[in-house]
Amino acid sequence: MHAFPEHRCFIDTVPVPPEERVRYWEERCREQLVSFRCSPHADEGLLAQQICVEAGSLRIGRTRANAHVIERTPESIRAFPRESIFMNLVLAGGVFAYQRGHAAKLTAGGLMVYDARYPYLLGGAPGFDIIHLDIPAELFRARFGREDMSHPLQLDEADGASRLYRQALQRLLLDAMGDAPARADGAVAIDEAVCELLGAVMGQAQGPLPLSAMSAGHLLAAREYIEAHLDEEGLAAHDVAAHVGISERHLRRLFAAQDTSVADHILQRRLERAHRLLQERQARRLTIAETAYRCGFSNHAHFSRVFKQRYGLTPSELAARAAH
Repeated sequence: MHAFPEHRCFIDTVPVPPEERVRYWEERCREQLVSFRCSPHADEGLLAQQICVEAGSLRIGRTRANAHVIERTPESIRAFPRESIFMNLVLAGGVFAYQRGHAAKLTAGGLMVYDARYPYLLGGAPGFDIIHLDIPAELFRARFGREDMSHPLQLDEADGASRLYRQALQRLLLDAMGDAPARADGAVAIDEAVCELLGAVMGQAQGPLPLSAMSAGHLLAAREYIEAHLDEEGLAAHDVAAHVGISERHLRRLFAAQDTSVADHILQRRLERAHRLLQERQARRLTIAETAYRCGFSNHAHFSRVFKQRYGLTPSELAARAAH
């Protein structure tokens, strides 16, 4: 379990008078992330929100906004230089970019890596939602073996193990901007995990990843796959290993190092999901049998038995309490 960074900032143009929003957005973003020129493309003016956190040597941000374009001009680069490589991961909507004669268009799930030391244009469609990652250029060179990016590296939505790494990276970045309690050494752990997963996604690491780094990426990807397939009754270690791209034996070792097993982790997550669904049962209008089925249990008696072992109540008893 990762601990998370303490330093956070939040920028919101909504409370700002419409005529002052662009200037406010440009100034606050320059303080927290990077300098650029902004041009809104919506009748209601610029409506944008951004959260930023520091994670070790990285800066992580998330922007949700209506249609607008930002431009990092040669003038802004000279006035406010930034020795960084940027990554954008699109959560929703569409984003386009132009840099050094190359154009890129991304939709949800798409990822782009580009060099912030060169001018670029970045625009978003109405309702776009993206994650930003600011990586110091020297760290990028050391971790991924590249001095700079001659043009944006565009990675569209992928399948198989690559998709699992990307989902794990997305979850880690979103968690880093959440409300989890912070700890002094937490930011370093996130810093390392983010670089490990980004390296796996990009496939650009110079030489093999260290065993600990590769193992961390595999474990995160395995958990992501399990989370997405909890409703499948036959979910087992061999399925997870096949999709992550490692042997079943190695997968079992990864979970053993966390003082659990693949089967126990799957059961624990199924029970936790069932517990949550039973407490929300009135809103969802699910029967107990439907709840069990949605969590991968086909045998009602088995579900009731393991649920009571875990929570001290049967599913029916918990549902009855939740109804009052």
